[in-house]
Amino acid sequence: MNWLMVAVTAVMSSMCTLLAVALWMNLHVRPRVAQDLETLLREQAEQAADLMAAKVEEAVRRGIVDGVTSLPTREVLQGTTRNIARTSVEIVEDRLGQLFGRRRPKE
Repeated sequence: MNWLMVAVTAVMSSMCTLLAVALWMNLHVRPRVAQDLETLLREQAEQAADLMAAKVEEAVRRGIVDGVTSLPTREVLQGTTRNIARTSVEIVEDRLGQLFGRRRPKE
């Protein structure tokens, strides 16, 4: 009978310890990890958006310069500039959509 009480006491003690650890993880550790992860993801998303904006701006600038030097008429130049701007906006929308998990609907 004495060994049975020791075993039951050990099992009960282990269960109380597991319950305390589970409560601590759910109430203390989990929210902190989630907040830290969210902060890190937000910072990374902002850095990625800044980097993409700089690259798109450079590509648009290069495209406009190429368009200006190679196209003789004003109408063609305006159309090309609009197409370049539209394409750049679509690229940025697609990239940001992929970054945040949203896709642009197909037209």
